[in-house]
Amino acid sequence: MDNELTPHTAEYLLAIDTANNSVAPRSIARLFAIYNGYRALVAFGVLALIIIPSTQQLIEGYNRSVFVAGCCVLLLSAVALTGRWGNLLQQSDSGILALMLFDITGTALISSGSGGFLSAFSALYLITVAAAAVMLKTRTLATLVAALAVLAILLDSFWIVSIGLADISTLLPAGILGSLLFTVSLLAQLMTSRLAQAEAQVDEAESQVAGLQKLNERIIVHMDTGILIASEANTLRPINAAARRFLNLSDHDEHPIGIISPELANQYQEWLESGRHRTEPFRVDANGPALIASFSQLDEENHSQSLIFVEDYAPVAQFAQSIKLNSLSQLTASIAHEIRNPLTAIRHAAQLMAESQTIAEADQILCDILVSNSDRVSAIIDNVTEVSRRAAPNPEQLDLNKWVANYLDEYQQQLTSPAEISLTPSEETALVAFDPSHLKRVLSNLLDNALRHSKLDTQRNAAAVRLEVDATQEQVHMDIIDYGLGVSENHIGRLFEPFFTTSKEGSGLGLYLCKDLCEINGAGLFYRRTPEKESAFRVSFREEAY
Repeated sequence: MDNELTPHTAEYLLAIDTANNSVAPRSIARLFAIYNGYRALVAFGVLALIIIPSTQQLIEGYNRSVFVAGCCVLLLSAVALTGRWGNLLQQSDSGILALMLFDITGTALISSGSGGFLSAFSALYLITVAAAAVMLKTRTLATLVAALAVLAILLDSFWIVSIGLADISTLLPAGILGSLLFTVSLLAQLMTSRLAQAEAQVDEAESQVAGLQKLNERIIVHMDTGILIASEANTLRPINAAARRFLNLSDHDEHPIGIISPELANQYQEWLESGRHRTEPFRVDANGPALIASFSQLDEENHSQSLIFVEDYAPVAQFAQSIKLNSLSQLTASIAHEIRNPLTAIRHAAQLMAESQTIAEADQILCDILVSNSDRVSAIIDNVTEVSRRAAPNPEQLDLNKWVANYLDEYQQQLTSPAEISLTPSEETALVAFDPSHLKRVLSNLLDNALRHSKLDTQRNAAAVRLEVDATQEQVHMDIIDYGLGVSENHIGRLFEPFFTTSKEGSGLGLYLCKDLCEINGAGLFYRRTPEKESAFRVSFREEAY
């Protein structure tokens, strides 16, 4: 299996990786902001005890200078860390560790100024230790913060004992408080580790869902099947580029289904009423590709919206054509063999009779009729055999502007009488995929017809070839124009039927073969009138990307 990543897959994996790597910084930033806000709130609250007159009795006996120094340390640092310095500090464990040591110092000053570790302010150590356990990624550093907090409490207790403010019994609550700090640190570390794993799993799942959603959107946008949403108001909204291309829509807005295609509207309405769908190809315009639609409910419980899938019918037609040709090849091979021998005998007999010196003039005419019609039947057999034995196309990428110009030079050199054949190339590069040998046969047959009808109706041996690129439908059109009277409305529907002809000399298989060659190469062949009301056969190719 090829391990090379496609650009879209690589982009998808990169998005997931980026999201996973950004989990910790985002979480720490939120925690850091909350903790810094707590520091500022504590400092303001403690300073309020000194400023508000009614609270003076609560702090009687405090060492106010040390007490205020600890509060100012917390307050000023909290203000300083709300900006750029805070963003820099939270980026590394060393910065967060420095902040925790700073807070232990500030808490020690507040605790010492309020009478030692036995005061209520020693509980602030718990918040600092817990915050360190949550924000520091390295457990050793988090434990170190707890150890330094315990050390500060022990030093404070020894100092109180040494100056006679307390006896040795105060060491027991100091030890209990120190044990509590270690317990809080270890529990917070364990809880943070579990929460970090859960958060990482949630973020990874969200990233994968987002990546898969983007991947699905890319697949839908670039898939060859057109997807549309139909509403209760019988309007269609295209979802991807294929839908807009197939239905000649230029935007993502809603459009009435009846205006887009009456045939599609009829099929959709029949499906809504009966739940059954008749799979019949339709065209949005006469020169557009044959399309086939299928329908599905968007929500089984809510029937207000439906999905319509539109696909190009050409691959289906090609497959059906290949089956038809395989069946026809088996039939015609046996028929051609059985007909050729007696047909050849009839022709030779007629030729021998015509060479007789005693044959009457009227019989001579009959012999000529036998020979000419034998030749015509033989030509029909050759054409049918060619259809049945047709090999699969071998398409090549062709620039029609250059290819048609070269072929017209070759074609005119083979004509027995000079002809005027003009070429109007497209303004843009016209790249198509088509078997060159098949395209030569199609263009040769259509040019023969154009020159014959032009000369028959106007006595002018002339034709024209025009190329046009339709960027909206991603198609290239080639019009072969004659200057004759054109095809009557009664005959247009039967033009491409086998053996249908309005000419006494024709076999009726020329246009049928041309359409067959176009379809097996993924193109279409139609008869049309140009905007100048000229008679033309149009070959519509699917445009190839550069």
